[in-house]
Amino acid sequence: MALKPAVIVALVLIVIVVAGLLYWYFVVAPPKPTEEIPDKITVGLTLGLSGSYSYASHQGLWGIQAAIKWINEVYGGIKIGNKAVKIELKYYDDQSNKELVSSLYEQLINVDKVDFLLGPYGSPLVMVAAPVAAKYNKLMINWMGTGDVIHEQGYKNLVMVSTHSSYQMRPAMEMIKTLDPNATIAVIFKEDEHNRYLARGALEEAGKLGLSVVFNKSYPVDIKDFTPIFTEMAAKKPDVIVICAHEADGILAAQQLAELNINAKLMIMGFVPSLKSFRDALGNLAEGWAGTNQWTYGASYTPSDAQALGYEWFGPTEDKFLELYNQVASPGQFPSEHAGAGAAAILVLARAIEKAQSLNQDAVRNVLNTMKLATFYGLYQIDPTTGKQIAHKEILSQWQGGRFVAIWPPEIATSRPVYPIPTWDEKRQGAQALP
Repeated sequence: MALKPAVIVALVLIVIVVAGLLYWYFVVAPPKPTEEIPDKITVGLTLGLSGSYSYASHQGLWGIQAAIKWINEVYGGIKIGNKAVKIELKYYDDQSNKELVSSLYEQLINVDKVDFLLGPYGSPLVMVAAPVAAKYNKLMINWMGTGDVIHEQGYKNLVMVSTHSSYQMRPAMEMIKTLDPNATIAVIFKEDEHNRYLARGALEEAGKLGLSVVFNKSYPVDIKDFTPIFTEMAAKKPDVIVICAHEADGILAAQQLAELNINAKLMIMGFVPSLKSFRDALGNLAEGWAGTNQWTYGASYTPSDAQALGYEWFGPTEDKFLELYNQVASPGQFPSEHAGAGAAAILVLARAIEKAQSLNQDAVRNVLNTMKLATFYGLYQIDPTTGKQIAHKEILSQWQGGRFVAIWPPEIATSRPVYPIPTWDEKRQGAQALP
């Protein structure tokens, strides 16, 4: 017996509704947790709260704690199934001593039973911690160990949130190409792992962009006098001087360039110009110097930036982060790039757990392989094989009128680059680098 048209229509509608419900349940709806949902998620790490890494480690800790406050108190906890799970932090002072790191991470894993790990501060210490995490297949988020070699050891459970060393100076080359395609460049670098990679990235990017490198030389880690190198470099008359240095040697290099009155249209030096000690040592002679940072307050990404770039937004805005940071940091402190990196590590981990709906190490790592996330700190996207960061960009800032302001990349810059910068003699007369 043939079905009546009204019955046929009703059956079709039922099929459509059931198909829609099945599609929502299996495809659209968040995955259901595959294990018992915990009451808390414990994240463990060591930090050099004493010793040579004290400043960066304290900043990183405050950033981590601020991000945890946002997740627990503002966001309400990591959503797994029908529960909102809070994060608990467990950390030890490694005294900036790599000899202590291995045993402390063993303790975090075997005694404290942490669920996930963050790396310590600094590449030498991450190199010690990473094998311990690998031994127990514990996922570790490397927030500020930027040496390329760390992620070239085949560790499957190590993921980075910051820009590794060989990519930190590449945006500077992009900026130079935009400002002056015919600029000639001198690259001078400290003979240590980080600065070798920094210089290598600059040289590779300059070559790719067709920029002319007229001088390229390393200097020893214990250098006391740059005069011979700078005299040789000056003969090449470079338009741009790029110095890959750490704090003490970087300040010395800037002071000796001024003493020798060697000018260039632009001078760039890793992270050193961002330091208060740099400005204190040079005074107005710091004007025009540019430096790179993983993040700087005032040049953060926003939800609209994320949308425009095709990345999912997660976490507090810059202003909210500062509010939370001030609640956990020592009085009078201001967030550095290390604070931003620590916060980003927690935010990336939290969102990956939420997407995986699991605390299984491999499940969360698989999510991290394909996740494209934006936080106030910047963009997160990794190479799945190495765990290296491929999306986060260094921010270039420049001393302009007594302020260190972001000038690159354009989407988050707060000022235009000054090019050419005032000469040393002009700065001695009070000239400032004003756009």
